[in-house]
Amino acid sequence: MTSGPTRKPDNGMGPAFWVLVVLMYLNFALGTWRPDTLAATIASKANIGYGMIWFGFRIRRGYLLRRPHWTRESWLRYLRLAWMPVVAVAVVLYFSSFDNRSDALGPPHSTMRMVSAITLTALLLFGAVGLGVAVDWLVRGEPSQQFTRTRWFQRQPPKVTA
Repeated sequence: MTSGPTRKPDNGMGPAFWVLVVLMYLNFALGTWRPDTLAATIASKANIGYGMIWFGFRIRRGYLLRRPHWTRESWLRYLRLAWMPVVAVAVVLYFSSFDNRSDALGPPHSTMRMVSAITLTALLLFGAVGLGVAVDWLVRGEPSQQFTRTRWFQRQPPKVTA
């Protein structure tokens, strides 16, 4: 006697994820061993396209899961934390649009250029990992619970067993 259908927990490792992994390895292999071929180009475009579609469907799934339960304040708290990785990736894309020969990021072989390269790499890592974590927050967990996290790293109180 169950009160209704139970929701299967999403661990993000469904068949769609494994298709993405296979496409990534295929893209890497063909790009390494057969560069500048039609197969390598198709594998690259398929990897990028499928990855974007998979990520978009994952966001949509989380949104539809939370929409009936979350309040306006809960959505605003979530968006306040989720915008940071988006801005980090946008900054990296903006600076990567500069020509490498320009002195916008400092003269070649200078400390300024090295610091800007390290900063952009750190921003890209924060943005990529942060986007994944933000979408994971949206998809996993009980949908009826409000989003209460106000910081990226929040300590959980230790669980005491009696």
